[in-house]
Amino acid sequence: MWNWLNNIIQGNPPLEANGFGEIPKKRGILAGVTASIFIVLFIIYYLIEVQSEQPESLKRALHACLNHSAENCKDTPIHKYHCVLALFFTFCGAICGKFIECFCVFTEEFRHVSSRHDNSYWQTFKSCFQAFFTKRSAGAYILMVIMYFMVIDVEVYEHVNLKLYLLSFISSVGVTLITNYAFGFKTLSIVEVSEIHESSNTNVAQGMAWSYFTGYLRIILPKLKETISKDDRWKTEMEAMNLPCKFFAIVPLNCKIPSKLGESPLHEGIEFEDKLPTLLVDRAGVKERPYVHSVYKIQNADGHSYFAICEYVTIIDTLFQMSDSKPVDKKLLKEQCRLLVRYLQELVDDDPNCRRMCKIVTLSVVSAHSASSSSYCHTSEPQWDKRGAALALLSVECNEAMNFDHVINLFADANTQNAVAREDRPLLRDVLIDNIREFEI
Repeated sequence: MWNWLNNIIQGNPPLEANGFGEIPKKRGILAGVTASIFIVLFIIYYLIEVQSEQPESLKRALHACLNHSAENCKDTPIHKYHCVLALFFTFCGAICGKFIECFCVFTEEFRHVSSRHDNSYWQTFKSCFQAFFTKRSAGAYILMVIMYFMVIDVEVYEHVNLKLYLLSFISSVGVTLITNYAFGFKTLSIVEVSEIHESSNTNVAQGMAWSYFTGYLRIILPKLKETISKDDRWKTEMEAMNLPCKFFAIVPLNCKIPSKLGESPLHEGIEFEDKLPTLLVDRAGVKERPYVHSVYKIQNADGHSYFAICEYVTIIDTLFQMSDSKPVDKKLLKEQCRLLVRYLQELVDDDPNCRRMCKIVTLSVVSAHSASSSSYCHTSEPQWDKRGAALALLSVECNEAMNFDHVINLFADANTQNAVAREDRPLLRDVLIDNIREFEI
């Protein structure tokens, strides 16, 4: 008996799939169905109460509560008592409504006890009724007790018919269910969802940052100096301060990463120079898994050259593809990208073996295209953009007599304004050079 009860409370992992357990299935609609049943019961009860004929005693009690001039209420503050009592029942109704909400969730979660809660019914119950096990909920219980002793005044209590407030209590429960389930007010805002993920460490960006750090950076950074020293040329460059013993991880805000770095107009001034000696590490059952790093030559506008070990953060491409396949909303893509940078930098800074060995280089969406804008200035054909086309077409609609040359001028003016705006953005090479100089200082 005790063993059975212990399994119910603590749970016992299922033995399917060699002890791995049952794979969780998607949650169904049972919670919504249960809530619909409660809503229908509430509506039926409310209609019956509204359409039923009130007893004469109930009418007199209602008159006494609302108009404290009744003979039996002359010497008692019945109006104040009525306000406190109505508040008490409404407050209790709101809490009861939340309890029924949790119960509706529990009816669905009960089907997933094995796959999500290791066969522990107690853990399932706590997961569904978590709102009633927090420290803040204790304040609600204390407030209920205080309000109860406030309304238990015997001298006034005998003049009040509690049936008047029963409908207020049930209304609070029913309205809570209707607004949350029928009208969708239970849906959390984007800010609330983001806050929940960040506070519980379940953000998409945080998972990716941990994956990239533990699966790559924490392996290569502690051995970066040793890897550089295996090559005589790069050991000399490192000792001469021409090659910083740092790893530059590039993160574009639009999460689009190219397959090659240095062979595109977008990477003006950046050229592939050489590879570092291959780092071999036994990992996850793979004997001598190779890790290869590339050294790039970065030349500024004055012709001065720098060397750096840099590459794009590969996991960023996963984030971009997730936004394309809709697991991550495209509207939240930039926020997730920025959060990934924050988490990744925190992980690097908190690890004593990786601290000051890596720099996260961030790029705006415009700066990723700024290098191409400079190459466009040297082409013979003008590059028109959508804003220039829209401006020209709008002008044509306003003035049908406009000639073609004037339309071309509008295109050219719009394109010139965009080119000037792009020139204010730093190139990738400039961003990398600035970060290299920071380490030199």
